[in-house]
Amino acid sequence: MSPRDLESSNLVAIGRVLKPHGVRGELRVQILTDFPERFDETPEVRLVSPEGLVLLKAVESVRFHSGWVLMKLAGIQDPENAGRFRGWLVSVPETELVDLEPDEYWHFELEGLEVRDEAGAVLGRLEEVLQTPGHDLYSVRGASGEILIPAVAEFVRSVDLEAGVMVVRPPVFEA
Repeated sequence: MSPRDLESSNLVAIGRVLKPHGVRGELRVQILTDFPERFDETPEVRLVSPEGLVLLKAVESVRFHSGWVLMKLAGIQDPENAGRFRGWLVSVPETELVDLEPDEYWHFELEGLEVRDEAGAVLGRLEEVLQTPGHDLYSVRGASGEILIPAVAEFVRSVDLEAGVMVVRPPVFEA
C-alpha cells in the first residue's frame, strides 16, 4: 500500500517502518513528509499494514538519527515485536496535516487530476509526483504516453481541486 492508497481512508503516510532499532522496541522510520518536525508534535499515529490493517499507537518518544526517525510506540517492547511492523506506514488523519501556503498542495491531492493544456485539450491524468533535487515533476499519462511537467509556475498555470483539473503549459524541447 502506497501513501496514495490511504486517501480513501482519510489517512496520509508520513513515514515507513524500515526495521527495528535497538533492544527497546524502537522503530527505524523512513521520513515521507516535507515536515519531519511533525513527528515531535504527533501524540499518536496509525500504523497501516500492506494489507490495510490500521492500528492506533501512542507515541512514547521520537528522536532523529542519521536521516531517519527512531520512534518508540506504546505496546512495542522488544525488537521481535517491532520487526512485525517492517514495511508498515506511519500515518496520520488528513485533518492533522500541516497547513500549507496558498498554491501549495499535497501530492495525494494532485494525483488523479485531469491535466489540460492552456487551449483546453486533455493531456491525461497526473499519475505520480516525482521528487527530484531541483523541483518536483508531474508524471502525466494520456493517449500519447507519458509527459513530465516541471512543478513550477512557468509550466503549471492553475490547479482547481474542486473541478479536478490542472492546466499546464507543456515544456517544448528543441532538437
